[in-house]
Amino acid sequence: MQIGVITNPNSRKNKGKPDRARRLQTIVGDLGEVHETLTLDSIKPVLRDFLRKRARYWVADGGDGALHWMLRKGMEVLQEEEFAGQQVTMPLTMPTNGGTIDFIANNVGIKGDAEGLLTSLCVNIESGHRIEETEVDSMVIDGIEATADGDQPFRTYGFAVAAGGVGQRFFSKYYEDADPTARTIVKVLGRTILSMPVSMTPLRHIPGLGKMAEYADHIFRPTQARITLDGMILPGEDYTGIHVASMSINLGGVVKFFSKADQAGLMNAIVGTPGPLMVARNLPRMVRGDEIVGRAVLDRPCREMLVEATGDELLEPVIDGEFYKNVRRLSVRVGPRVRIPKVVLKKPTA
Repeated sequence: MQIGVITNPNSRKNKGKPDRARRLQTIVGDLGEVHETLTLDSIKPVLRDFLRKRARYWVADGGDGALHWMLRKGMEVLQEEEFAGQQVTMPLTMPTNGGTIDFIANNVGIKGDAEGLLTSLCVNIESGHRIEETEVDSMVIDGIEATADGDQPFRTYGFAVAAGGVGQRFFSKYYEDADPTARTIVKVLGRTILSMPVSMTPLRHIPGLGKMAEYADHIFRPTQARITLDGMILPGEDYTGIHVASMSINLGGVVKFFSKADQAGLMNAIVGTPGPLMVARNLPRMVRGDEIVGRAVLDRPCREMLVEATGDELLEPVIDGEFYKNVRRLSVRVGPRVRIPKVVLKKPTA
């Protein structure tokens, strides 16, 4: 077995496509298997089976979130006694541009949809052509979640975390859209900029403008937390920005961040207390992907970041586009390198 594919029929992109798995299986043919994963709990048994059958390629039919859960569940399976004793490593893992941002695929130069990419992968395997590989740093993320049964530790893996402040609240607005796209990014940024002058002046008290002020109030509301960066406790506990990533990120071709993370073995933290005006002044730099500047912000390489909630409100970090709720503590450090096949798109045959 060469290829193992997981597809979530409940995802936004797959709703209304009841024949999705069958279509992908037709493309893969005898080279592999396509399995539907209806719930998060259904992912591990499928990946366990892929490992037993020694699938060389794992393919996530979806965007950053699909790859996130494949990586997390795959790492958990690899640590089980059956595989840990054999020193089995993670197979080559491929995203397929099925999400709303797809920053992981964009980072490594993978373009095209699942159908086209799987077709290209199969053609290369069948013809014996060498498939180029690349490696990217991941992050190991250990957290403490507050649950009805008490505090519970969890571990996950990822490539980008918006733990609080502007980034996390941006995603909360972004995913309110029924079908978020690059236009949604522009819309959220535009509404934020337009609402800032209202929020910061007496204009907020004019009838009809209150809702506009509330938009900027929400985006720039501080997250109360204690942050330790590479062993150094940062001053203050009210942060309007708590972000870290292990790779550079291009959000829909609109704004770019974390260029320092492209150095192997390093993450890029962007943390601080920037206000609306500082964020507005940095927008041109965000569009170009330049370093964020200002006395109230740190944009620097790091190897470890610890975030601890200190107020009444717990953390709701966004990890690779996936929301994690009721988090008391989040520890992020450089994780294992992930191997990704750089498949060149070929259009599927009808």
